[in-house]
Amino acid sequence: MKINVFGNSVSAMVCAGCLAETGNHITLVGKRPNEIAEPGLVELLDSQLAAGRLTISDNFNPQAECHIMALGPEDCKNAKRIATDLAAAALKDSTLIVRSNFNIGLAKEIAQTAQLEFAVNPDFTADGHAIQRFTRPDRIIIGTNSEKVRQQIRQIFAPFNRNQDVIINMTPASAELTKYGTNAMLATRISLMNELASISEVIDADIEEVRLGLGADKRIGRAYLYPGTGFGGDHFTRDLERIKSMLPQAHQKGGHSLLQAVIDINENQKELFFRKLWQHFDCNLKGKTVAIWGLGYKPHTTSIESSASVALIKAFIHQGCNLQLHDPFALDTAKKWVHKHFSNVQQQQVSFHTEMYDASKQADALCVLTEYKAFWSPDLTLLKENMQTPIILDGRNLYNKYWIEDNHFSYYGVGR
Repeated sequence: MKINVFGNSVSAMVCAGCLAETGNHITLVGKRPNEIAEPGLVELLDSQLAAGRLTISDNFNPQAECHIMALGPEDCKNAKRIATDLAAAALKDSTLIVRSNFNIGLAKEIAQTAQLEFAVNPDFTADGHAIQRFTRPDRIIIGTNSEKVRQQIRQIFAPFNRNQDVIINMTPASAELTKYGTNAMLATRISLMNELASISEVIDADIEEVRLGLGADKRIGRAYLYPGTGFGGDHFTRDLERIKSMLPQAHQKGGHSLLQAVIDINENQKELFFRKLWQHFDCNLKGKTVAIWGLGYKPHTTSIESSASVALIKAFIHQGCNLQLHDPFALDTAKKWVHKHFSNVQQQQVSFHTEMYDASKQADALCVLTEYKAFWSPDLTLLKENMQTPIILDGRNLYNKYWIEDNHFSYYGVGR
C-alpha cells in the first residue's frame, strides 16, 4: 500500500519505518533529525531507506491510498495546512488516519478540510520503547464511523495483530478520550504512590514493601506503582490539563478536581530532594555542590520537558548551589535550557559532564533521578573518594538502602 506519513516526531518516524518494514511504500513527509535517541530507530530507518520502501521528502505522494498524521500535539496550524493540500491534490477515495494527540474534535475538523473519510488511531507508544510498542501493541484503537476506513486500518496493522486480535472499534471522540484518559489514569497512579510515599516516611513504613503488597492485588496490578520525584515529559502534564479543561466549570475553578490534585501532587514531588537537602544542611545550601545523574524525564530520551531535574536545577541555583550534571542522552538539551533560562552569572554555577563519575567530584550530594542501567550498580568506593560529603538521594528507589548506608553514605529515597 502507498502511504504518506506526516511529521518530524519519533511517532512519525517509528510509524513510517515499521509500516515500510512490512512491505508498504511509505513517504515520510518531514525532516529526519541529525540525532535520534530512540533505540533501534536509526537502524530501522536506514534499512528501509536502503530497501527502497521508505522515502523521506518535503512533498507527499498524491497517489497514496492513505495519509497518516503523526505531527506534534501543538502542530495544529501545520495539520490544517496539510489538510488543505490534501483536499487539492490527494486521491478522492484515499483516507486520513490521525495519530497526533490533538485537542478533542480537531481530527474531525482536519478531515472535513481534507474532504476525506478519517479515523482517530491514538499512538500509545512510549519514548525508549516506541518500536516494540508499535509492533507489539496492547491494543489498536480505531475511532471511525466509516467501515471502509476501519477495514483499511485493519489491513495496515495486520502484521502487528497476529497472536490475538487487539483491535478495538469505537467512535472518533471515544478514541480521543481514551488516549487522554489512559495518561490521566497512569498519572493518577503515580501521584497516589507519591502520596503514600510521603505517608510512609511519617509512619516509618517502606513504600517499596507497600508497592509489592498493592501490586499483588490483581485488581490493581504492578504497572505505574513506582514512587519517585514526579512524572515529566509533555504527554502526561499536557493531557491532564486538556482533559481537565473539559470538566464542568465548577470543577475547573474549585478544589474538587481529582485531575488538578494529581497535577499539584506531581509538581510538589519534583522538589522533594531540594527539601530533603535543605533540611539535611540546616536550611543553608549556599555554596554546596550537587551532582545530578539523569536529566531527561525518563531514560533514553533527549527531552527534559517538565522533568524533576528542571525543578531541582531552578531551586538549587536560586539557593546559590553549584550543579554538576550528567545524562547519557539529554545533556545537550539541558545545556540549551540552562543557557536560555539563567543569567551569565548563574550559568557559571552549572557544569556538564559526559562521564557519570566526573559529575560526582567534590559533590556534597548526588541526586539520581532516572533509572539508566549504568546507574543501578555504582562504584561506591569511587563515589566515596570523589565526593566531599557522601550523600545519595535515590529518586527511583534503585538501591538497597542498607547497602548504601553500610558503605557510610547518608541515604534518602522516596518513601523509605
